[in-house]
Amino acid sequence: MKFLKFVFIALLIASCNSNPKTNSAKSDKESKGEKPNILWITIEDWGADLSCYGTKGLQTPNIDKLASEGVRFNNAFSTSPVCSTSRSAMMTGFHQNYINANQHRLKANEKQPLPHGIKPIPHIFQEAGYHTALMSWKTDCNFVPFTREELFMGEDWRERKEGQPFFARITYGGTHRSWERDSENPIAIKDVEIPPYYAKTDFIKREWASGLEQMQLVEREVGEILKRLEDDGLVENTIVELISDHGRWHIRGKQFLYDGGIKIPMIIRWPGKIKPGTVNDDMVMSIDICKTILDAANIKPEVALHGQNLFWERSTK
Repeated sequence: MKFLKFVFIALLIASCNSNPKTNSAKSDKESKGEKPNILWITIEDWGADLSCYGTKGLQTPNIDKLASEGVRFNNAFSTSPVCSTSRSAMMTGFHQNYINANQHRLKANEKQPLPHGIKPIPHIFQEAGYHTALMSWKTDCNFVPFTREELFMGEDWRERKEGQPFFARITYGGTHRSWERDSENPIAIKDVEIPPYYAKTDFIKREWASGLEQMQLVEREVGEILKRLEDDGLVENTIVELISDHGRWHIRGKQFLYDGGIKIPMIIRWPGKIKPGTVNDDMVMSIDICKTILDAANIKPEVALHGQNLFWERSTK
């Protein structure tokens, strides 16, 4: 009897000390298995020429704020210096030559199905219960399937079912030539600093400044989509990635395997997971994002991707 009395008292103490109400909201979400939303923003034909990367002359406050709330990668590179091959890699998580997508702009009848077991990233998310949306028009993939209707379920995250996580991609093409001037915030050629391998003439400086002005126009569009995410109350459980498809549209840039052609911006915000204001100097590549977001959603693809997880397989500083 004394033993049973001891057990009863021990159980009573244990039950008094356990309080399920002390669990935080985040822990509650995790215990329910809530998966993060994914918003992948792509800027066309643009390098790491943003004010948060130290570029002089332009102002990119929305992107700077995004970087201050997450991590900025200083040495990020695309797998190719041209659109369709790079996008094919990012749409699958595999190097473009591995999936026979390394020839730029294959005609529809020349595109081949993906190798056995390899699936487009949107299909993998869809199979895991996500709503997938392409919020712009361009896919530019050198494989089958390649149309937006074949790759994505819809055109907006607001089309998803209640409580359903989403994987959304959006591309801003303004930085793909030709460029428009920014009448609201014009940039004087005296305020820019051009790369040392360009001729320092007023014509070249004006060309460079005009590109920066176009980036300012695109940057405001980025601000609008981030504001929309905030207005929908989705910031806290959404991973936002901002990247370019390849390097800048300038001489020694796009189509050339110089730094100017493959070095890209890469910024990721994940509230509660990434320390704000983090800067990472590791050498990373665009398809690392594919591995990272699938791991974040606890999704294991049938075939292991080529990229690495940006956080769990590397150290952030």
